[in-house]
Amino acid sequence: MTERIILTGHTKGIGAEVCKLLAASKKYDVVGIARSQSPIAGIRQFACDLSNSLETQKLCEQLKSENPKYLIVNAGANSIKPAESYSIQEIEHIYQLNLVSPAMLIRACLPALLRNEGHIIVLGSFSALEVRRWNNYYGSAKAGLHHLTKNLFEQYRKQNLRVTLIVPDIVSSDFYAQQEFQPDPSPQYSISPAEVAQLVFDLVEKKTDYVPTEIVIRPQMFKLDRK
Repeated sequence: MTERIILTGHTKGIGAEVCKLLAASKKYDVVGIARSQSPIAGIRQFACDLSNSLETQKLCEQLKSENPKYLIVNAGANSIKPAESYSIQEIEHIYQLNLVSPAMLIRACLPALLRNEGHIIVLGSFSALEVRRWNNYYGSAKAGLHHLTKNLFEQYRKQNLRVTLIVPDIVSSDFYAQQEFQPDPSPQYSISPAEVAQLVFDLVEKKTDYVPTEIVIRPQMFKLDRK
């Protein structure tokens, strides 16, 4: 039976690169979740704005019948500015997209993942590990997601549920499209989406007796350029 993989944020950045690898392998039944549609052939897609609670609730009901072996939680976004500059609506958007919706999707898929002895792979953020200027609502939302991910492994490891948290630092993707700063694309200053995607793909492809519960990846050097 073909293993089913649910992947959020499959049309941009890291998610698009993961989707390409999975589709090219022709070994998996890939279900993508995003607001927009991907041109990649051979996958099924659900349109959903994960920053919208009502849309996410409807999606969760649909996913209950999908029976996944893998859930790859990738979708996320942020805008970098001082904490007092955010509107209430922007704060709600950040927490819904980066913490609440992932938690809802995990809950919806959890019975099937436990039944299938599946694997949850979560794309976190180095922002969750740092306490620094402007790293406010997004960092705390991702920190909550990190905690949830680690807790799930401890709670369900005896039921053979695999859970992996990937924590990338600066990735040269459209994550920074709306930001005042952007990463230098040179390999020593930023990680490419394709590199992170290959790591995700290897976790799916290469079964091990041990579980890599947390993987932190960082470029050798740090540099952000003002646009």
